[in-house]
Amino acid sequence: MENTEALSTTSSEPETLPKQVNGFPKAGYAWCVVGVLLFAYSVSFVDRLILSLMVTPIRSDLHISDTGISLLQGLAFALLYTFFGLILGRWADQHNRIRLIVAGITVWCLATVACGFAHTFAQLFVARIFVGVGEAALSPAAYSLIADSFSREKRGRAVSVYGMGIFIGSGTALIFGGLVVKALSTAKMVDFPLLGELAPWRVAFIVVGASGLLAAALALTIREPSRKELTSRSPNMRDFLGFVAARRAALGTAIIINSCMAMVNFSIAAWLPVYFIRVFKWSPLQIGTAYGTILLTAGCVGMATGGVLADRLVKKGNAGGAMVVIRWATAFIPPCVLWVGWVESPAVALCSLAAASFFLGVPTGLGPSSIHAIAPNQFRGQTVALLLFSASVFGLGMGPTFVAIITDYVFHYDLSVGHSLSIVVFAASLLSVVVAFYGRKAYELALSSNTSF
Repeated sequence: MENTEALSTTSSEPETLPKQVNGFPKAGYAWCVVGVLLFAYSVSFVDRLILSLMVTPIRSDLHISDTGISLLQGLAFALLYTFFGLILGRWADQHNRIRLIVAGITVWCLATVACGFAHTFAQLFVARIFVGVGEAALSPAAYSLIADSFSREKRGRAVSVYGMGIFIGSGTALIFGGLVVKALSTAKMVDFPLLGELAPWRVAFIVVGASGLLAAALALTIREPSRKELTSRSPNMRDFLGFVAARRAALGTAIIINSCMAMVNFSIAAWLPVYFIRVFKWSPLQIGTAYGTILLTAGCVGMATGGVLADRLVKKGNAGGAMVVIRWATAFIPPCVLWVGWVESPAVALCSLAAASFFLGVPTGLGPSSIHAIAPNQFRGQTVALLLFSASVFGLGMGPTFVAIITDYVFHYDLSVGHSLSIVVFAASLLSVVVAFYGRKAYELALSSNTSF
């Protein structure tokens, strides 16, 4: 890690700074910032997942095939989310992060509303692209803000609480989606104020998108903190690429672990409901409520626990506390996920899922903290963007597809989807364990290195 003597605290906008303690905002204000960012992150996952909850009525109204739906769920969102994530991560390292977040929230919320007015596949595809573009602005800037609002021994908890937005948003979407599916089974049209009669799925997009603008309004109450833990090197692309090259082994360790965890999370999110509906004959409302509740409880508790443990290690002098906790948490994930799709009892499957969600919450929440520990301030937005880019490409792009391929071309049987799911998530989680322990020396070397970036 860079010498603390080489670090500096600067502020390009000193008049906007909240009251500070030892260079950081007061704890109460800092946690309010995390609360606002958590709300925005949760909203982003609801907006991201809402389409997958209303596949049947959308297919019927717009005459879209299964292939078309899969493109709307994955490619349309990820197409520019990954590309713009890298660009906007660089912007977050050099410009006002609050303005970037507000702009991003506004774009993705309005794009979600636009989904409700789409009358063709092309219109819905373009709207989904802009949902991805807007959401690409949030996390690189949010993680950078959190790092500048909390000292190192408190940062793990703050980052993990923000990361809860993944499980809070996903859990809310699952529970809400189950209710929507049930309502859609009886309702035909909804009389919406000023717009007349609309299909229920259109109303869902409009209401969810418009209500999400509250997050943009709340973000306007945050003030840009001073940037801390800077080095003397400039944030230009040449220096950033040099930093990545110098830290490639340590960064690669963190990025691969995070990508494996994303593959596990996205695969389970995509296929666990299908598994319960096909094999155990559960209704969408039943599995949506059960899975959503597990994410909101076990998943969030896992994130919080990981943050607390990491901060304790940092306070004791271990700057790489986040990676230590990640390393040991990953070791418990393979045996948990293996049983999810191989048992004959839905109760046992859900118990295995709850245990897996707890341990998955630890690396999912602490991934950015492990990056921050080895990156100076002016590269944090870009390195987090790399982390999210890899998670999207490998986690969202490959995980769910691997499950489908094994089901269709290995087992040749729709009811084997649970087996396929367990195989993919077990392999991905096992790889994360190998990388976590194999990359230990490289990561610790990056922490202790005093060479300049």
